[in-house]
Amino acid sequence: MSSSLAVAAAAEAEAVAATRGALGSIPAGSCASVVGEASTSEELRACMIGGCCGKDTPLLGLDAVRSRMPALPRWALSGDCKSIHQSFVARDWSAAMGFFNAVSVIAEAEGHHPDLHLENWREVRVALSSHAIGGLSLPDLVLAAKFDAIPMAFSAKWLKSPEAAAFRQAPATAPAAN
Repeated sequence: MSSSLAVAAAAEAEAVAATRGALGSIPAGSCASVVGEASTSEELRACMIGGCCGKDTPLLGLDAVRSRMPALPRWALSGDCKSIHQSFVARDWSAAMGFFNAVSVIAEAEGHHPDLHLENWREVRVALSSHAIGGLSLPDLVLAAKFDAIPMAFSAKWLKSPEAAAFRQAPATAPAAN
C-alpha cells in the first residue's frame, strides 16, 4: 500500500472512530447482530438481540443512550437514567390488548421482555430496562424501536393532547377512534 493510501485509510478510520465516539460506543456483546451504529430507528429495528440479555449483558453508557434517544421520540429516559418508558391511551380495550400481544411476540422472539402496565382498561405504559444489570443496554433500545413499529389505534381524544405529540408525528398508527 502506498503511503498516500495508508494516510487516507488512517484518516477514514479516525473519522469512523470520531463518529462512534460522538454516538457513544456500543460495548461488544450487546446484541447478537448490530446494524450500522444502531443510531436510527431503522438500524435499531434491524438489530437482533438473540437472547443476549442477562447478567453478562454490557450496560450502555449514558452518552450512547442519550445520543440514540432522538431515534426513539415516543420514549422518555427515566430520572435515574436506568430505564426508558412510553405511555399512551389506546382506542379501546381490544387495541390495548392487541398491542400487548404484538409486544409479547417480539419479546419472546428476541429473548428480552418489557414491563407492561394497563390501567383504566386502555391506558398503556411500557418500561424497558435490563434488570439483571441494573440499567439500560442496547437490547432495550432495540425493543423500543421494534415496539414503535407495531400499528396502534390510539384514542382520538388523547391524540389531541400535548403528551401525544411524538405519537402524532410517528408513522405506526392505525386509524384513531374515541
